[in-house]
Amino acid sequence: MALKTEVLAPREPGVDLVKIISEGTYTSFPQALKEFISNAYDADALRVDITIDDDSTSIVIRDDGIGMTLSDFLNYFASIARPGPSGARTARGRTRLGRLKIGRFGIGSLAVVGTADKFSVRSVKRLSGEGFEASIDLAELREHFYKGEDLSKRWRFHCERWTGESDRTHFTEIRIDGLRDDVRALLNHPGEKSTGEFFESTKQLSGIDELAWQLGIICPAAYSQAYPIPEVSLDRKKDSVIVERGRQLLKDNFSLFLNGDPVRRPIFAPCYHPDKLKDRGKAELLQKRGLGFDVRCFRAPKGAPIYYEGYVVVQAAQLFPVEMRGLLIRLRGVAIGWHRAGNLGSGALSTMLPNFTGELWVQGLEDALQFDRESFRDDHPTYRWLVRQLEELASKEAVEFRKRSKKRTEEAKRMAGEPRPGPNETATPSGETAEAADVGAPAARGTGRPRSPQREAEGFVLSDIFSQQPDYVTRLIPQINGCWERGYLEACAMVIRRLTETLICELYAKRGWEDELKDPSTHEFVGLKSMVNKICGDPRIGLAKRVQEGLKKIKELGDIAAHDFKVRIRKGDLEGARSSVRFTCERLIYEVGVRKP
Repeated sequence: MALKTEVLAPREPGVDLVKIISEGTYTSFPQALKEFISNAYDADALRVDITIDDDSTSIVIRDDGIGMTLSDFLNYFASIARPGPSGARTARGRTRLGRLKIGRFGIGSLAVVGTADKFSVRSVKRLSGEGFEASIDLAELREHFYKGEDLSKRWRFHCERWTGESDRTHFTEIRIDGLRDDVRALLNHPGEKSTGEFFESTKQLSGIDELAWQLGIICPAAYSQAYPIPEVSLDRKKDSVIVERGRQLLKDNFSLFLNGDPVRRPIFAPCYHPDKLKDRGKAELLQKRGLGFDVRCFRAPKGAPIYYEGYVVVQAAQLFPVEMRGLLIRLRGVAIGWHRAGNLGSGALSTMLPNFTGELWVQGLEDALQFDRESFRDDHPTYRWLVRQLEELASKEAVEFRKRSKKRTEEAKRMAGEPRPGPNETATPSGETAEAADVGAPAARGTGRPRSPQREAEGFVLSDIFSQQPDYVTRLIPQINGCWERGYLEACAMVIRRLTETLICELYAKRGWEDELKDPSTHEFVGLKSMVNKICGDPRIGLAKRVQEGLKKIKELGDIAAHDFKVRIRKGDLEGARSSVRFTCERLIYEVGVRKP
């Protein structure tokens, strides 16, 4: 394998370096990572793995895209995309897999200049037979900046090139070392909540969980649910924007992982504070479309200077987490900044903002971007026109918001005046009755009525994680939550064990590997121990260590509950395993939905 070492400068090396360092461009670390993830998406990567070491000093981003040559790196990746149409040229067309290109309207590798001490890239391009590694000392670059030197002469990469790679080898691996103390402090934040439970703000999460949430918001990741609203509330004709965008994300087949855990787009509404859902009758009204919340999809009018489409959801009470309030604008599928009201200046929207969320996809607004690529210029005429369009939309939604509030009050009064359902009946949102035996939920304590889905959300596991699963999976969730709430802890542990076993079988069946879980002599499924050993050691799936540990913990508790009559399962035993159950189940469900390799 031939090896050549040299020092090379990218095209237009020093442009805007001073501004990047002095003004703190890309101070948002997730937005800096978005640049690399977008590059991987355009390179037709099917999977991107982001790995942060234990003390948060280094981060590695590896993708299985087509890769780069050294020339590609110097001319495009390591240089700044020019503002306006010239910077958008690389976004034209589609990738080999048919993805609409994101292109480069950011600042490429320069995004990390102010966040770390060293930056390096290794890549092998598909069918090229050669690879390279390029690195630069960012700490040294900043020292020259502080001395007032010309940075254009310092933007140089130490490069190594080699040949002899297989034509089938292709990847890009980015390594960022010596993360600055402020970035490390954010990543090492312990957190008081997990993503498997209700949280009012992402600031309550650990640093890693918050980063995963943020990346899911701003990157081209698929939704955590099928759509950003409940599928049962979806009107496929009226909500065509949501349907088309959700399907496209799945069709793109792009997977993002952080420390081995899948990153999905965590947008889902309505999402109320649990206190609002304690009363069963009120909860039914709050979660009913047209009463408790509503959805509006919209598109740009004919003859508009730019094209846009999007949706808004307005719910009856405050929406959580607070970071999801406002409108998120996307260019070429990636977010520009975060959810925000922007400078709409609409009193109607400011009134609804705590109850309001939405996404807006825009084409042709690149010229209005600020240098930081996280906001728009308020004085740009096209952006100002778009703001006026959104103000009109907000005003209409404010009127509908007030109408729903009045209608909801009337409905609540009507329901309060109705006779109580019989012992074997439960009131439906429409006021009709249904046999409790037909509803696959455990009865509420002291009544013959099943618990509502809102009460289930307060149980051991969150039912929305399993909303797209078949009946033989979903019917286990109310059993787990019911046992948990009533203190039937051995039963709870055994049904969790059953759920895990079912998800493993479902995963292998979907991939066409079902026979691998069966005893060759009897053609019956093997026990959970053998299943856990199988899936933990299966390189085709590659479960993270945290998930493997979760599987083993679930099996251990289930075995104790089922077989060891001398030991009693305590609430603390299950409470300590709660996050493991959530991580494990969510990862297995994700794998069930991944296409067979």
